[in-house]
Amino acid sequence: WLPAFAPADSILLDSNAWTGFSAIFGFLIVFRTSQAYNRFSDGCTATHRMRAEWFDACSALVAFSAFSKAPKYKVCRFKNMIVRLFSMLHAAALAELEELNHGVDDLDGIAAFSFKVIDPGSLDMESLLALKNSGSKVEMLLFWIQLHIVQNIDTEVLSISPPILSRAFQEIANGMVAFHDAVKITYIPFPFPYAQICDTLLIMHWLIVPFVVCQWVRSPVWAGIFVLLQVVIVWSLNFIAVEIENPFGCDANDLDGCYMQDEMNRFLLMLVTPEACRTPYLVGDHVDLTVAKAEQRTRSFNAIWRAIGEGDVS
Repeated sequence: WLPAFAPADSILLDSNAWTGFSAIFGFLIVFRTSQAYNRFSDGCTATHRMRAEWFDACSALVAFSAFSKAPKYKVCRFKNMIVRLFSMLHAAALAELEELNHGVDDLDGIAAFSFKVIDPGSLDMESLLALKNSGSKVEMLLFWIQLHIVQNIDTEVLSISPPILSRAFQEIANGMVAFHDAVKITYIPFPFPYAQICDTLLIMHWLIVPFVVCQWVRSPVWAGIFVLLQVVIVWSLNFIAVEIENPFGCDANDLDGCYMQDEMNRFLLMLVTPEACRTPYLVGDHVDLTVAKAEQRTRSFNAIWRAIGEGDVS
């Protein structure tokens, strides 16, 4: 008990003022944390949508070329080139999103440029140097992909109907839209004045709360416990907001760009494997599902895979 605050009209004995301050202060901190989580969630969503759209486009282009009437060596070169370009595009996008990219002149300082891409050394030296010196690597790689598609329309490697082929261009464009949605998060930080106000209020709360709590409890131990709980909770919420408001970086709580790039490479390489390029077909004794009285055949993946191992898939 502090004698200085003993008068009945003490502001600390009348809790209305403290309640109002705590309500406004708590709202500001919780709102900041909520907005930081929304930025984190939106960044994750945009990045995964970007990858999904670009993989869909690459998958469609490889599928369109599978039944081309052009010579096989042209089709093979097209598949090899398009897979490499999409792998490089994804890595360049992750590098652009990386928060350390802002104002970095040395490319070695950007972690995403250390991620593995699919055999970039097979491209000509002039193109690689142009890409290295470009300040718009994502846009350049996007344009190269579009040029490569248009070029192989002319060579009849992509002889698919134009309305269907335009779907691939649309998916590439959708991926770029998702990329720029993610760019907004890494380029536009959380409003600085709001963050400074929160920091100022945190310090004020930290200084005031011991004087307030000591009026409500008699034991110094309980006073210390309640002060510690209040201070730790609000400062923890603020630090969480600071940590997650930008998910693109190299911190432990940021998106794992290296894993995303490795996964994208694995997906792209799968497109050119012989197993993926063959078309499944029905065996001779298959059940005709269009027959009304046919027994419905439903089995799990595990069941059919066990049957394959035992040599019986009937």
